[in-house]
Amino acid sequence: MTIKKNILIILVFILTVLALFINKLTSPRVLSENELLINGLFLFETPKQISDFTFLSEDNIEFKKDDLIGKWTLMYFGFTRCPDECPTSMYQMSKLVKVLREKNFPLEDKQFVLVSIDPERDTPEQINKYAKGFDEAFIGVSNVRPMLINLATQLSVNNVMPSGGETDHSHLDNHVNNIILLNPNGEFAGVFRPPFDLSRLSLTYQSVTQ
Repeated sequence: MTIKKNILIILVFILTVLALFINKLTSPRVLSENELLINGLFLFETPKQISDFTFLSEDNIEFKKDDLIGKWTLMYFGFTRCPDECPTSMYQMSKLVKVLREKNFPLEDKQFVLVSIDPERDTPEQINKYAKGFDEAFIGVSNVRPMLINLATQLSVNNVMPSGGETDHSHLDNHVNNIILLNPNGEFAGVFRPPFDLSRLSLTYQSVTQ
C-alpha cells in the first residue's frame, strides 16, 4: 500500500507540474511597461476618469459610459467615408479578434466600438453597419458633434467643429489614428499607437486584458 501511495503521489506531482508548464506555455505573457511601450501600447500610470456620454447605435440603441463598466473596451474614432486609415485600422482590429477567438481567449468581457467623427453624415445605422462589416461583434455609434467633441477631447483625440459649415469636411483629414483602451472601470487606460502590427497588437492586448 505504501508503494502504491507513493507512486500515486508522484503521478499527481508530475501531472501538476505538467499542467502548470502547459498553462505557462499557452497563457499570454505579462509584459513590462517598457515592453508594452516598445510594442505600441502606452499605458497611463493612473487611468483617467471620463465623464458620462451618450451615443446612438442602430435602432437608436444608446451606448453610454455605463456600457463600459465590467468590460475592456477598444474604441476607435473614424468615419464611413474615410479613404484609408480607418479601414486599415478597423481591419487590424478585426484580425485581432479573429486571432483571439482562435486562441479561445476570453471575450465575454471585451468589446470593440467605432465612434463616428463625421456625425453630420454618418447616421447611427450607417456607422454600425460599417463597423459590423469588419466583424459582427463590433459596435458603431454616432451623435451630435458637441457630444463627440466632449468625449474625443477627454480621450486625447483631436476633433474640431467644421469651420465651413456642413459641407466642409477638411477637419476630418488629420484625425488621430490611435486605438483607445478603456478599462472595466470605464476609465481611459491607455493608447495603442500606429502602425498597427497584428502580432504586437495581439501580444500587448492579451498581456493587459487577461
